[in-house]
Amino acid sequence: MTTLAKKLLLVLLASFLTVSLLGCQPAAQATEAAPNSSINIVIAEDPPSFNALVSDTGYDALVMEMVMLGMTDIDPNGNVFPELAAELPTVENGGVVVDETAGTMSVTWKMRKDVQWQDGKPVTAKDVMFTWDAISNPDTGSWMPGIDYIDSVKQLDDYSFAVNYSSIYPAYLTQFGGEQIVIWPAHYCDASQGFVSWDCARTPLSDGPYVLKDWVEGDHMTFEKNSNFYLKGKPAIDKVTVQIVPDDTVRRTMMEKGDADIDMWINVNTADNLKDSQTAKVSLSPTDRWALRLFMNEAAKGTTDSQATPHPILSDVNVRKAIRAAIDADTINKEIFHGLGHPVWNEFFRAPYNQCQVSRPSYNPEAAKSMLEAAGWTDTNGDGVRECHGCKTGAPDGYPMEMEFITYAEYGEPMTLTQQLAAEMLGKVGIKLNLNVVEGSVLWAEPENGGIEQNGNFDIDMWDDGYAGTDPTDYLWEAYSNEAMTPGNGWNFFRWNNPEFDGLIDQAYTLDQASQQKTFCKMAEILDQQVPEIYLFTIPNADAYSARLNGVQSSINDLVTWNIADWTLK
Repeated sequence: MTTLAKKLLLVLLASFLTVSLLGCQPAAQATEAAPNSSINIVIAEDPPSFNALVSDTGYDALVMEMVMLGMTDIDPNGNVFPELAAELPTVENGGVVVDETAGTMSVTWKMRKDVQWQDGKPVTAKDVMFTWDAISNPDTGSWMPGIDYIDSVKQLDDYSFAVNYSSIYPAYLTQFGGEQIVIWPAHYCDASQGFVSWDCARTPLSDGPYVLKDWVEGDHMTFEKNSNFYLKGKPAIDKVTVQIVPDDTVRRTMMEKGDADIDMWINVNTADNLKDSQTAKVSLSPTDRWALRLFMNEAAKGTTDSQATPHPILSDVNVRKAIRAAIDADTINKEIFHGLGHPVWNEFFRAPYNQCQVSRPSYNPEAAKSMLEAAGWTDTNGDGVRECHGCKTGAPDGYPMEMEFITYAEYGEPMTLTQQLAAEMLGKVGIKLNLNVVEGSVLWAEPENGGIEQNGNFDIDMWDDGYAGTDPTDYLWEAYSNEAMTPGNGWNFFRWNNPEFDGLIDQAYTLDQASQQKTFCKMAEILDQQVPEIYLFTIPNADAYSARLNGVQSSINDLVTWNIADWTLK
């Protein structure tokens, strides 16, 4: 939801600007920072905790990277590198053993022996087992990518363990690391409190480059360098303050005046305003992650079963195709995003998977009108809004083609302008949309917390989404599978039910890259034919950083603090 695990990001903010080369500067050689050096990171809201697997707002992952380590992580170019791991297990070095006959695999992990918690106790395989037991607890644990494919996790000795899979799992290198998962201390966390709510996620015991010193909610968090960090001489910066600044304009002004050193997930307006700044620069991810898209609910608004209660308008694939034909993504890109988006029309837009020969759908409002006519939607009273007259969705005769169109507030003006322009385009073909802007915390909340999407309380909504990491299979399951339609079980909140696609997801779990690519292209064809989503264009991750900072590089695979231990001050 990159993959994604459980929830897609609460505040998926992305942007780009004409000075993209500024974000691609090589990192300077590490030098020791001045005594008592400090930097200030500004974010829009408090992180819910330091456990990004539970809420995945982005802010939790930002601070988690500062204090906690996983077995591995991923750099901005998609290369997996070891953190707690002594090496990356592969078939070649004997760390991965595949049983072709049974279709199973086993992965043996060897850990570094020089990593300590901030209290001086060693980080060992016991901590890994503790973390796994907590996550996999059926009552108090959590879903994580690939958990259904694990048969068992076994400790081999103090610094090694084996993960035994019931199937082939291609994303095994980041299953105990990456953007969301870290190893938790067995001697410090209280297992009885449960993984999703234990206190140590709010007051973490660090094995990372920094330790949390204080947290005043709604105001700031203070971090100091970890004297027990295993990479000697790092971090070079002594103190990091994470300041809570909700207003985007205030954060931008702080960057311009030199009062802040990092502003994560900036939008296109902030990026454009900073392009001539002498105090702040913009780092762009090397490749795009976010795809701006429209999600169309195939279940009736307020329900969650598209088979039992189909949407009176959007359950017809021909209507969805007509909506796609009526939206001019290139004009939106040019007029609102400065022409810097990259056109996209299927899920597989990132290398090495962007090899599918699926033609780009045409912008053709006249064809859209014809498709709507053929689908039984006509405007008989001349008010500019079509009604059902023989439509195939079960809607009563005369039912108006009028729906709610939601987007989220945190991205700011570019998203709301896109919403308005898209609605205007659809209005020209006889579809009336009533616009609504909500907080992402409401739009993406869990079903028990009133989440709009999870509870099916929408017709069409729009935001920017994509997968983290190097393999999209978990994301595909989470976004499109039949199981993921169940509220709280995934993010197929548009309730698209396609058994053929569901079977292809299972086939995609393979280490055979050629076979996987073939499966992905079959998926791309189905998505093109069935239109569960409308893709507009992709955009990179963008973060603002102070001109006095070296080593900052935005990433599609992690938050900007992924390499904070390497940052230095000029």
